[in-house]
Amino acid sequence: MPDPLRQTISATEVPALWNVSPWVTRWMLWHRFADGMDIDARADSRMEWGKLLQPLIIAKAAEDLHLEVRPNADDTYHRSGMFGCTRDADIICPSRGPGALETKCVFDYRTWMTDWAGGKRVPRHYEIQLQMQMRVGEHEPFRWGVIAAWVAGEMHYFEREPIPKFWNEASDAARAFFASVEAKQEPEPFGDPVEVPLLKELFPIEKGKQVDFGDDAKAAEVVRQFEGARQMESGGRRTAEVYRAKLLAMMRDAEEGTFADGIKVRMSKSTKQTRINVYIPDEAPAPQPYANLLIAG
Repeated sequence: MPDPLRQTISATEVPALWNVSPWVTRWMLWHRFADGMDIDARADSRMEWGKLLQPLIIAKAAEDLHLEVRPNADDTYHRSGMFGCTRDADIICPSRGPGALETKCVFDYRTWMTDWAGGKRVPRHYEIQLQMQMRVGEHEPFRWGVIAAWVAGEMHYFEREPIPKFWNEASDAARAFFASVEAKQEPEPFGDPVEVPLLKELFPIEKGKQVDFGDDAKAAEVVRQFEGARQMESGGRRTAEVYRAKLLAMMRDAEEGTFADGIKVRMSKSTKQTRINVYIPDEAPAPQPYANLLIAG
């Protein structure tokens, strides 16, 4: 959970400093601290089941690891300098002292094989989260931590030690972030689908406003990729959402956009959605393969 006082960056939010969080980007995080924007993801059924299973996973971890585990039953938020965290539990080792225990639920093997490589790696944002939980510690940093992953009924454990070099990098990134908030230097949207609700809230379409991207080939390629993916079926839909978010981030509150190669975009908003109409001349170059054109920002 985030710091309700907005004084520290939570362990879950730290990955956003490098735009590697699946739930929040640096731009969204900036608005939470600068404007108090509500950027919390709405709970879905998997999140609810994860919360329900958490006490059982903690108890199973204590049994499997033969160590004392102290659940954070009241969701206490711990602070240390610029960082904070709400650990799932503390785990006590006679030789190493207290450590951080973080629980994760993986409900299907497809996610396990893709995001976790079948147990060969932990997703980067979870690694960062655990590192920051160790960094915050209790009265001083912890010397170890464990990720306990429940995978469709099976338990897997990933034990970690602190990485001081990363802690230093995180401190540098946090200082730069807080300085940008203080100076009101808003970063550019990352153009990720998770930003779409906030983009629509912050940038309602301004009737008659136009924006010209000139000869920016990358901007024009975003439009081509969006239109190409939108015209495809099934697999192309997710790709279209990626480029839809990038277009919204580029266009902001403009109603019309002019791009290289005579490409034009017109935005219109109904009560339920923002409609994107694209005009691409027949002679305009075809889009390049998707894999090479996930253009940031």
